[in-house]
Amino acid sequence: MTTSKSPSAAYAAAVAPAGDRPHDITVFGCTGNAGRAVAYHVIRSATTLSILTSTSTPSAPLRVGLAGRDRTKIQDTLHGICTELGISPGDDIVRDTVKIVVADASDMSTMTSMAKSSRVVVGCAGPYGRYGEATVRACVEGGAHYVDITGEVPWVSRMITDYDDQAKRAGVCLLPFSGYDCVPAELGMYLAGRALETSAASSSSSSSSSSAPGDNPVLGQINLAFRNKGGGFPRGTLNTLLDGFDGNAPERKEGDVRFYPREYRTVAKTALSPSGFVLPRWSNQLGTYTGPNFMAAINVPILCRAAPTFGFSSDLVISDRSVVSGKPSLLNAYGLIPTQLYITALVMSGLALVLPPVRWWLRRSLKTYSYGGDSRGRVVMDAEAVSAGGGAATATARLCVPGDAGIYATGLFAASVANALHEVTSIATKTKQRTSMPPAGFHSPVAALHRCRPGLLVDNLKRLGADVTVKAMPNVGGEGTVVDATKL
Repeated sequence: MTTSKSPSAAYAAAVAPAGDRPHDITVFGCTGNAGRAVAYHVIRSATTLSILTSTSTPSAPLRVGLAGRDRTKIQDTLHGICTELGISPGDDIVRDTVKIVVADASDMSTMTSMAKSSRVVVGCAGPYGRYGEATVRACVEGGAHYVDITGEVPWVSRMITDYDDQAKRAGVCLLPFSGYDCVPAELGMYLAGRALETSAASSSSSSSSSSAPGDNPVLGQINLAFRNKGGGFPRGTLNTLLDGFDGNAPERKEGDVRFYPREYRTVAKTALSPSGFVLPRWSNQLGTYTGPNFMAAINVPILCRAAPTFGFSSDLVISDRSVVSGKPSLLNAYGLIPTQLYITALVMSGLALVLPPVRWWLRRSLKTYSYGGDSRGRVVMDAEAVSAGGGAATATARLCVPGDAGIYATGLFAASVANALHEVTSIATKTKQRTSMPPAGFHSPVAALHRCRPGLLVDNLKRLGADVTVKAMPNVGGEGTVVDATKL
C-alpha cells in the first residue's frame, strides 16, 4: 500500500496582510444571487453574532466591505440584507461595520485598490472563466487573502499555473472551492478519515497491549452521500455549464501544473468511471439506493488534491453519491425507483445540452432568470470512512447545513471559510493566539485550514448554524463513540 504523508514542510506560510486595512472581509460580486448570500452571512457574522477567537475572547467588530460595479445596486443589496436580519441600514452597527467599495473586474486599478484595502476578499463574480482572474490577480498583487465559490477545476488549474508561485512569494493564501463544491465533501473526508485513523488506533492501543504496530487502521475507502431539500440552479452555475458544452472552458496546456498528484490518477478515474458513477448503488450505511452525484466531477479531483495533505493513501477508493428518495420502503423499492428516474433525467438533460438550439434557448432564458436561494432548505452530507484491507473499523461524519445547496448554504460555507481565514491571519496574530498560519498559494479550504488549529473551520460553520456529528466504530457491530469534531 502506498501512503502519502502531509508535505507540510513544502509549503511557505501565509503572512498577515500588511498595513492598516479598513475592511476585514470584502465580498466582491455581492449583487449576484450567490454573492448576496455570501454577503448576508458575512454581515450576519458582523452584526448579529458574537465572533469569538479560539481563546473565547470577543474580537474586535468585523469590518465588512461590499464590492461591485454599481454603487446603487450594492446599496439596494445591503438594504435587503438588513431587512432580512431585522436591523436598519441606518443603525450604528451597520454604519460602523459595513462599507461600500466600487470595483470593476474590467478595471484593474479599482480591483487592486479593493484588495489593498481588505484583509480577505471573497470573489463571487462568475462564471470565473470569464470574470474571476481579475480578483485573483488583485489579491496576489495587493496582499489580500482570497476565497471563492467556484467549481471550475480547469480554471483553477490555470490560475495555479499563472499565479501560485507569485502568491507564495507574497505570502497570500488562496482558497477556491469554498462553497457547496466542495467544502462538505472535503470536510466529510477529513473528519471521517481522521476519526477512523485516530480513534480506532487509540482504542486498540488502550485495550490491548498485544496489538502490532501495523494494526492501526488506514483509510481505504470514503463513501459520501448528499441529500438536499429545496433549491434551484444559480445562474452563474448554469452559465458555467453552458460554457463547458460550448467548448469555452480553459483547456490544459503544455506547462500547466497537475491539479492533483499523479499517483491519485487511478483514484479519480475509478471514482468517475461510467460503471461506478452512473448506475444505482446500494448504501449499507443509509439503507437505500443512491444515484450519481453530478457534483462528483468537481469533488473527486479536489479530494485527490487534498488527500496527500491529510496523509491519506493513494490506494484510496472514493464514492460520491446522491440520495434522491424519501424514506426507503418496499413501495419505492428502497429508493431504487426514484433513483432510476433521477438517473434517466440526468442522462436526458445531458443529451439535450449537446444540441446547440437547446443551449441557445437556455442562454436566452438566463438573461431574465434569477434564483435567490431558499433559507428553508437543507443540505445533509453523510461520510463513511472504511478501513483498508478489510479492517473492521469505520467512522462516520454527518454535516447538516440550513438552506439550499447552490445559494444559501454556499453563502454559509464561504462566509465560514472567510471568517476562519481572517481569524488565523489577522485576529490570531494580533492576540498572539497559539495557531499556525495557513500555507501560501492555492489550496482547497479544509486542506489549508486544518493545519492552523483543530476545529477552526468546524467552529465557524457551527457559529453560522451548521451541525456536525462524528462517530467512530472500532469493531463491526460495536457501539459507536461520538468524537469531538473540534478536536480533529
